[in-house]
Amino acid sequence: MFEIHLLTTYACFSPSFVILGCSLQSSHAVCNGILFNQERKTCKLINCSPTHSALDFDPGRWTLFWKTTGMCKTGWSKHEEFCYYFNQTGDTWSNSKRMCEDNGGYLASIRTTEENSWIVDTFLPPWNYTLCSPNWWYCCEYWIGGNDLSLEGTFTWTSDNSTLGFINWYPPSEPDNNSDQDCLSICRDGHWADNPCERVWPYICKAPAI
Repeated sequence: MFEIHLLTTYACFSPSFVILGCSLQSSHAVCNGILFNQERKTCKLINCSPTHSALDFDPGRWTLFWKTTGMCKTGWSKHEEFCYYFNQTGDTWSNSKRMCEDNGGYLASIRTTEENSWIVDTFLPPWNYTLCSPNWWYCCEYWIGGNDLSLEGTFTWTSDNSTLGFINWYPPSEPDNNSDQDCLSICRDGHWADNPCERVWPYICKAPAI
């Protein structure tokens, strides 16, 4: 028998409430669906594990609406199946990693050219040739999740410790490990560079859409 956790009762008037009511109740760590009482026109947010296929409720009185996925928390931007948050205040790479994880995500991994371009277009200031050239590294100060802290020269994503598939290193010499550079940053033009992890820079978090 699976356990049903009834969280809160709300007045419900349409199935669209399932999306809003379930996704916006930020006080609850997990909300997987809504039980709708057909007689009283009320609903209960529910958290059940691991599946709803064997929930014990009377279908004559209750209708189960399973949560529709694909929403982001306030302040996060959605792209494909993920949500992204740009912190402009900035911190060290390690502190940025912790802050992303404390908010249910991780320092951004970038898997495709399209995702890389979307992040640049959505969050980063335009490339300024006067500021950025020839000292291009001045414009590469945005932390993402790549690092080679475990094994020098082998960069992995902090989200799952997978090695980089798609790469977009700044040509011709990045990564160069100059002065013990172990953490990955993204430049305003979309290229990547390795940099010292203790620098305080803005960062980009990523999390699955809820």
